Amino acid sequence: MDDADRRILRAIQKDPDLTMRQLAEVTGLSHTPCWRRLNQLKDAGVIEAKRYILSPAAAGFSVVVFCFVRMKEHKRESLIEFEAAVQRIPEVMQCYSATGDHDYILRVLARSVSHYEQTIKNHVVELPHVSFISTSVTLNEVKNTTDIPI
Repeated sequence: MDDADRRILRAIQKDPDLTMRQLAEVTGLSHTPCWRRLNQLKDAGVIEAKRYILSPAAAGFSVVVFCFVRMKEHKRESLIEFEAAVQRIPEVMQCYSATGDHDYILRVLARSVSHYEQTIKNHVVELPHVSFISTSVTLNEVKNTTDIPI
């Protein structure tokens, strides 16, 4: 990846609706090389998707909770089963395997604290091989970005 690729990536992160002509102008490239580079970045998996990012609060999800999960066991099958099950919970926005005191960290959206409670009772505690769950309800979002520092 060279400087021209990084210029393309910075530009499309800032404004994903740029036309190819506009992108070429912003990056200082001509149309065809810009188009070719953009396609190479997509093919290489550097660009994963183009989508609009919704505001959770505006969509009615005013509660953000981090849920810390400890597993009963660390057998490969148990972890695979847990990871597959967590994919089916729509309120779980992100799930990371982690080191330290917890095996997984989940970012969960909820419309209210009671909605989160129902999500925990009906879904998260039912996840396979879970031994312990700890939660932290967020108070205020200080920073949230999807822009990669290129």
